[in-house]
Amino acid sequence: MMFAFLAALVAASAAPAPAAEKAFPFPVEVHSLPNGLRVIFISYDAPGLVAYYTLMRVGSRNEVEKGKSGYAHFFEHMMFRGTKKHPAEEYKQTVTRLGLNTNAFTGEDMTVYHLYGPSKALPTIIEYEADRFQNLDYDEAAFRTEAGAILGEYLKSASNPEQKMFEKLVETAFTRHPYGHTVIGYSKDIENMPSGYEYSREFFRRYYTPDNATIFIAGDFDKEATLAQIGKAYGSWKGRVDAARIPVEPKQRQSRHAQVDWDKPTLPRIWITWHTPAASDLKRSAVQSLLNAYLFGPTSPLYQNLVLGKQLVDSMDATYSDHRDPNLFGVLMRVKDAKNLRAVEFAVLREIKNLAGGRVDAKRLDAVRSNLRYSNIMGLDKADAAAVTLAVTTAPTGDVDYLNKEFAALGAVQPRELQDFAKGNFMDLNRTTVTLVSPRKAGGR
Repeated sequence: MMFAFLAALVAASAAPAPAAEKAFPFPVEVHSLPNGLRVIFISYDAPGLVAYYTLMRVGSRNEVEKGKSGYAHFFEHMMFRGTKKHPAEEYKQTVTRLGLNTNAFTGEDMTVYHLYGPSKALPTIIEYEADRFQNLDYDEAAFRTEAGAILGEYLKSASNPEQKMFEKLVETAFTRHPYGHTVIGYSKDIENMPSGYEYSREFFRRYYTPDNATIFIAGDFDKEATLAQIGKAYGSWKGRVDAARIPVEPKQRQSRHAQVDWDKPTLPRIWITWHTPAASDLKRSAVQSLLNAYLFGPTSPLYQNLVLGKQLVDSMDATYSDHRDPNLFGVLMRVKDAKNLRAVEFAVLREIKNLAGGRVDAKRLDAVRSNLRYSNIMGLDKADAAAVTLAVTTAPTGDVDYLNKEFAALGAVQPRELQDFAKGNFMDLNRTTVTLVSPRKAGGR
């Protein structure tokens, strides 16, 4: 699941969480236009406020052509370039005048555009959003300018050791699937992006279609009037998604290792991962969500030993999240001294072996399960949080009810299933490990 991602994205508030058994406890209505656009109404008590999210099921996963990585993220930027009817500056001024917060984010499987603010702005939101998704307008000069800005963003992110480490991890773990490059793309592709104007138009035509889009609206609004306006504003949107075939990643048959040598002083890190099933495998997705916290959370023996006890590790973060295709389950650890990297790695592998061998603490497993439920409900503390949660959890499979189904599956997971999963997936031949060391932190190497 994407709990860590959502927690970072959505700021907490003091609003009380509703009591309900469902993981997503708010009533949801699903409507579809004749052109394939889905519209999701979320009943959420938020007087005077509305959240408006547009999910496009396109991300870096769809960048299969050689030399063309980074285009999904590129459109996260270009969609704010405006249209002939509502140019970029007018869009910006209107959003500011109406008191709206607006932004976008891109992942491996999705691009999401969002606005949040006063309900009275909803008719204008619908008009402007429908216009830019159908009539985005940019010339080659504007394209080149934005492509240059993305290169600057890449160079800035490259100063983060964990971003560089992730880049090395996915290109080592994946040999064919486009999950092998990061969302922002390969540096060489970004450098060459200014010459890709015609390709950008083709990418937009293929993926920015009504049948590939879902709108989520949560908060204070009139459903009947809103649906009528959306039908009028978006009804003329034409096209059918023309997705490229995604290469299947072959089964990994030998452990892989890579190292990033960081040229500035920093703590060493180790990232240990295994290939695991996609979100569509609901039961095993639920198992992985439990294992995230069971193996690497604050109550886990690993955390208690390496972080609190021996204090060899400065931070420990589980890094699994649901994906449309098989992805990676793993843990990223920041280690206090490079001489302990091997000991930390062995400690993780020993814990995995213990799990596969039959040592599952059923009481702690139930506590982890309960905490996941509580954290999820507490995260749904405003209309904006409800909308982003449903958008992000819909993205991998397209199922708006996926979050409820995954939590139902999570509630049924038995201790034995954690052991079976470990035996079937956490083998050495299926493992990819990446370390990062700073020369001055590693004995001058």
